[in-house]
Amino acid sequence: MKRARTLAGLATLAGTVAITADARGSVSGPVPVRLDSPTGTPIGSFAIGDTGGWSSFREVPGTVSAVAGTHTVCLTFSSGRPADFVNVDWFVFRR
Repeated sequence: MKRARTLAGLATLAGTVAITADARGSVSGPVPVRLDSPTGTPIGSFAIGDTGGWSSFREVPGTVSAVAGTHTVCLTFSSGRPADFVNVDWFVFRR
């Protein structure tokens, strides 16, 4: 069974070149950062690794392309596992 989840927020991304997320997970894999919808244009990604348990958050860095304007930002997760597999506490964009 494939499970997918989307976490969305609104951001002004002009000049943005990096993303950091505080996350924990039970699987490893890339997390695409997309604009305006879960299937929108990917502007970057970061990788979630198995953190060793649900109580073990780690800050994970990634890169994103600079875009103009204010957009809905979507982090999209998918896994072949039937259970929950990742938890993102927060994410921040940096210039």
